[in-house]
Amino acid sequence: MADIKTKRKGYWLFKNNQVKKELETDKRIHFTVKGKSDKHSVIYDKQKKKFECDCRFFSLKFNDCSHIIACKEFLKDQNAT
Repeated sequence: MADIKTKRKGYWLFKNNQVKKELETDKRIHFTVKGKSDKHSVIYDKQKKKFECDCRFFSLKFNDCSHIIACKEFLKDQNAT
């Protein structure tokens, strides 16, 4: 589970339109999330119901990073409308 700082950053990324859905297939959704200095690729596997990110935080902790949280907020918002 992500800490409060990571959640806030993810929400900020989402609210500031830093999340872009690049491609959606039957199995996956591919996102690009613009961070402070880099763009990150986030993939949501629909079958496994799991997110993966190419950022260092995720690769070291295997925990939701701010980029994944931003994508989750994006999907929540998309499903709400």
